[in-house]
Amino acid sequence: MAPLHADEPPPTDPPPPPPKVGGGQLADPRGEAAAKPGATAPTEPAPVQDLGEGRFRVGLVRFDSKSRLITVPATMHMREGPVEYVLVTSQGKIHEAVFTSPINPRDLHVAALLLGMKPQPDLGPDRAAAKAGEPGALKAWVEWDRNGPPAKLPLHEVVAVANPSAAAVAGTLAAGAWLYNGSITPAGGAFAASRSGSIISVIRDPDALINYRGPSRDNDEIHTPHAARLPKTGHPVRIILKVP
Repeated sequence: MAPLHADEPPPTDPPPPPPKVGGGQLADPRGEAAAKPGATAPTEPAPVQDLGEGRFRVGLVRFDSKSRLITVPATMHMREGPVEYVLVTSQGKIHEAVFTSPINPRDLHVAALLLGMKPQPDLGPDRAAAKAGEPGALKAWVEWDRNGPPAKLPLHEVVAVANPSAAAVAGTLAAGAWLYNGSITPAGGAFAASRSGSIISVIRDPDALINYRGPSRDNDEIHTPHAARLPKTGHPVRIILKVP
């Protein structure tokens, strides 16, 4: 396997200092602090920890260089009400999010870069239904433990889409890959996703690491949690991201 390395993101999103991969167990006090309720997410990434056999950890985020999967710990948060985000941190817009996570978004960004993710600029309203397979596209789903095999749900099925005229649910988000934007770092400022807590957004958000790119991404009045398919509030879940 070729050595892992952080790819260069777009000029507006300079990468963090290249983390050292390997070297056994590394202390990770920043990752532990981020897991505590009410803790402020740090702006700098945690050290990368080599877990062996192609598996790594940065803060609370785990990734596998062989399967190219990133695993993000999260909690079921909202089962009803308007939704604009699939996933935010506890410092994010939790009143509009299905799941919350204790991670530092910058740690997720480091994991994605080390797997060769190519962050893409925001699509804009004129490219709402982008073509699948372009750089930055990734697959995503959520898993959680229960009696028997773990439950698994594609991320687009987490959010229901309402028909305002009929006041009824008309299905879920359109299927398809999600777009990795990588957030932004303003000159002299903090990494935007860490500051705002935005990780995976349904409604177009340049601060979020990942954006939905289907046709309803600019309508903030028709999305709700797909409660019939989701676990109870407070249930631990895992958000899984597949890097191409």
